[in-house]
Amino acid sequence: MLGIREVVLAHIIDIGTTGSTSIGPDADALFASQAEAIERAGIRVHVDTTVGYPPYAIEQIAEQHKASLIVIGSHGKGLFVATFSGSVSSDLVRISTRPILLAVLSALGQAEQSSDVCGRLLSRVLFPTDFTEASSIAAGYLEQLASHGLGTVNIVHVVDNTVGNGIEFKRCDAQEQLAIIAGKLLNAGAATVNTEVLVGSPERETARFCAASTPSMVVMAPRCNEDPGQPLGGVTHAIIQTAHSPVLLIPPGCRR
Repeated sequence: MLGIREVVLAHIIDIGTTGSTSIGPDADALFASQAEAIERAGIRVHVDTTVGYPPYAIEQIAEQHKASLIVIGSHGKGLFVATFSGSVSSDLVRISTRPILLAVLSALGQAEQSSDVCGRLLSRVLFPTDFTEASSIAAGYLEQLASHGLGTVNIVHVVDNTVGNGIEFKRCDAQEQLAIIAGKLLNAGAATVNTEVLVGSPERETARFCAASTPSMVVMAPRCNEDPGQPLGGVTHAIIQTAHSPVLLIPPGCRR
């Protein structure tokens, strides 16, 4: 559906923590099994193993192979805890020049369920936006996805009621901006676009809306700040922590 022609299976040996520069037979067997499963789907497979700090090594491998997307597993309990620590994960998002798809393992389930989840990835997409430049870049990616059969898109913006007065004016302004985004997506080929302006805590309300709308995928622009507790921003952190759907992150340096 998304036109995937090639996959690079990458394994990064973090020399700073493992003390080893090679992988064992178990990892070799796992790679072989994964490569075989992907090839059965008619997709070419490359295997690449390297030593280094994972974020930079992953970005380097992606650049070498001209990858258009990085896919990483996540347990959905915070940052990408299936594979990396929080600092490694946030560093990858901060430096990446391509989108990063978090495949939430609890949503994928067994092989049959995974196929179904991937098959309807674009059927019901949630796009939280704060109207920043980063969110505009993410909206541009949604427009590109529209040509691949984008179904229903729910765009949500939360007016933070803790930052002062003028709530009604902010609601009206947000509705106007959402209407512009919706129009662009419809023109690009999206089947249906719904918009919603909520009032309250952006983290809490966005997570609540995500849980209620059960999206097939969430597309969002992380805010890479210096808060060690929430290095990708509060809303992104809340979504990754609670979502039961794949999450497509569009990093701030992503210009593809």
